[in-house]
Amino acid sequence: MDILKEFISRMPGSVDAIYNPNINKLVTFFAEYLSNIQGLFKQIEYYRNIDNASGNLLDKIGEKVGEVRGKADDEFYRVMLKSKIASRKGDATVNGILTIIKNSLGVDVRNIKVLPLENEPQAIMIKDVPSESANNDWKRNYLLKRIESTVAAGIRVHEIIFIDNTTGEVNIVTGTQSSIIITEEDKNG
Repeated sequence: MDILKEFISRMPGSVDAIYNPNINKLVTFFAEYLSNIQGLFKQIEYYRNIDNASGNLLDKIGEKVGEVRGKADDEFYRVMLKSKIASRKGDATVNGILTIIKNSLGVDVRNIKVLPLENEPQAIMIKDVPSESANNDWKRNYLLKRIESTVAAGIRVHEIIFIDNTTGEVNIVTGTQSSIIITEEDKNG
């Protein structure tokens, strides 16, 4: 329903805007400006959404969230912001880790596995994470550090195995206390 019709429907019965031309002009005048203001607020809401913002506006959202852009492009900066927001919820369970991956990368997490290591019960590995959004070493390292910061205290993320479903390439990002090691394997051979 547009603003003019809603404005007229809310008028009391004693003031009939349809049949009184002066009141109709006044209602039309106010409805036009309210419609402009409503359009402006919808536009502001659209651009304040992380998925639609870009450039400086995305940097301003990052300031509010507390995440510095660094060398990230707009697309991956959105991933960084979403993962920061998701990690603030403080859910350190397996479902919480999967939620962070789902919210930050926007991927289906049904095939992702979070498994304990056989030799070390306080360490986990995350397998089969789609690598479309994390397509270079810097991005994969960032996601490893983000997930490491959200797991429960005393739990270590041993490695994250990214898989590129289009080429079959597998990238393993191994986290240790002092370094990050990246290896590539070919799933087909």
